[in-house]
Amino acid sequence: MDEERKAFEELSQKVIETVTPAITEKVLAELPRRKNIFGGESANAEVLEQKQAAAEYLRAKFLRDEAKAKALSSGTSGSGAELVPTYVSSEIVRLAEKAGLVRQYARKWPMQGGNENVPTLSSVTSYRVDEGTKINSSQPATGNVQLRTKTVGVIIPVSKRLLRNASVQLVDALNALAAEAIAKLEDKWAILGLASGEGVFQHASVPGVTLGTGKTTYVKVEPEDLLDAIDLVAEEAVNEKMKWVMSLSVLNALRRKRAVVGTDPQGFLLGGFGSVIPKTLWDIAYETRSYMPKTTEGSQAGKKFISLVNFDYVLFGDENVYTLDVSDVATITDTNGSTLINSFEQEMVAIKVTESVDIQLAEPSKAFAWIKTAAS
Repeated sequence: MDEERKAFEELSQKVIETVTPAITEKVLAELPRRKNIFGGESANAEVLEQKQAAAEYLRAKFLRDEAKAKALSSGTSGSGAELVPTYVSSEIVRLAEKAGLVRQYARKWPMQGGNENVPTLSSVTSYRVDEGTKINSSQPATGNVQLRTKTVGVIIPVSKRLLRNASVQLVDALNALAAEAIAKLEDKWAILGLASGEGVFQHASVPGVTLGTGKTTYVKVEPEDLLDAIDLVAEEAVNEKMKWVMSLSVLNALRRKRAVVGTDPQGFLLGGFGSVIPKTLWDIAYETRSYMPKTTEGSQAGKKFISLVNFDYVLFGDENVYTLDVSDVATITDTNGSTLINSFEQEMVAIKVTESVDIQLAEPSKAFAWIKTAAS
C-alpha cells in the first residue's frame, strides 16, 4: 500500500513539474479575455488604471514634478499648453453630453485649427426632366458660417491636502464638476448669448414673438403665443431636433392654464398629473434649464424668456483640446471683481480646465425663435 502511495505521489509531482507550468502560462496569456469569469480581476481594471494615472498626474502637477506630469499627459496643444490625460478629456466629454443640450443635440464640427468657414446651403431645387432635355437649376443661396474657437475655462478650488493625496474619487469629482460647468456655459452661449450677436436671444436675425400690451410678466404667456413662435420658423426646420427651452417655473405657468367655458375655468390644458403623456408642447419636445429666466425674477418687462431651437442648425466647433493647470498661489475672483478665494492664504489649490470651442447659429432666421414679454 505504501509503495502504491509513493508511486502516486511521484506521478503527481511529475505532473506538477511538467504540466502545471504550461497550463499556467496558457491561462495567463488568456487572462485579458477571462476577466470576471471567476470573480477575479475586474473588467474595469483598464479604466481604474487610467483613473489612477490621472490621479498621479494631478499629484505631479501639484508637486511641480513637470517631467512626471508630462509623461502622464496626452502631449501638448498647438499653443504649447499641456493636454490633460486622455481619460480626463474623454470623461469630461461623456459627462458634458449628459448635462448639456448643445453637447447632446447640436451639429458637431471637429476643427483642425482655430479658424474654419463652414459652407451653408439654404435652398436647392430638384427638377424632373424628359429624356434629352437639359436640367434647369436655380442659383442656390450660399454662404459661410465662420467658426473661430475661443477658450472656455473652469476653475475648481481644491484643498492642498486633498490634492496631495489625489485619488480616483477626486478625479471623478473633478471630471463631473468641470463637465457640468462647461456644458452649462455652452448652453447659455447658444441660447442666451454671452455677448451681442450671439445665441438665440441676441442674434439680430432670429425672429420672435412679443406678448400683447400689459403682459409684462412671464406668467402671462398663453399656448397661442407658442403657436405664433412656431409660425416664424421654416416648415422644414420643424423636426425632431427642434425643442422649446425654458425654465421649470415658466413651464408650470403654462401647466396652470385652463380651458374656459363662458367665465368658468375648466380642466387644465396640459395633462401630466397622474397621466403619462409625451413631453411636448404643440408636438415639439421641451427642455427645462435652471439658467433660463424664471417667474420669480424682479424685472420681467420687455425680456426674452422662451426659446425655440432647432439644434441641427447649432454648429458646435470643437478642437478637442483640453488643458489643465494647477496653481497654489492663484486668487479666484468673482465676475464683479471681488475676491472669492486666495489660494495661498486658505491652503487651497486652483485647478483650471480649458477647452477650445465655438458655437454659431446656421440659418438663424429660419430655425430659431424667441418669446418675450411686453415692455409695458
